[in-house]
Amino acid sequence: MIRLQAMTEAGFSEYKPLAVEATAQAFARNLRIPIEEARSKAASRFDRTLSSGLSTPNQFLYDIRLEEGTIDDRIGYLWLDVNETEHHCFIFDIHLHEEYRGKGWGRKTLELLDAQMTERNIQRIGLHVWGDNVVARELYDKLGYQLIGSDVQKRLAP
Repeated sequence: MIRLQAMTEAGFSEYKPLAVEATAQAFARNLRIPIEEARSKAASRFDRTLSSGLSTPNQFLYDIRLEEGTIDDRIGYLWLDVNETEHHCFIFDIHLHEEYRGKGWGRKTLELLDAQMTERNIQRIGLHVWGDNVVARELYDKLGYQLIGSDVQKRLAP
């Protein structure tokens, strides 16, 4: 069974470097920029978006927890921007630890999120997925997420 538990300050301290590095790696791969530049860009984005950490308005950070019998393991993290007025939720980050990927836990987490957001009268959930993340794109397709736009980029020689 999956549950979402509000992230603690200790959890936030563990999550931040993982989130910044994962974002930096995606920036470097997809934007084709040097990793040092990508890390700076990712850290700046994180600090700007979560300017008050866990107390930032409309930002909700969760530990994704797997409960089986007596086991209660954190298997990943979920970061949401929830706009109650516009009935919209945006997933800034969903991260499962490597050993839990490909086992259906991402699907279960997103299904749980759907149910919780429906209870809060949220009518749309959005997210960004990088072009090279084929596995995630396939999962989102299966869960009913629809492409609503597309960014394309061309690199020019300096």
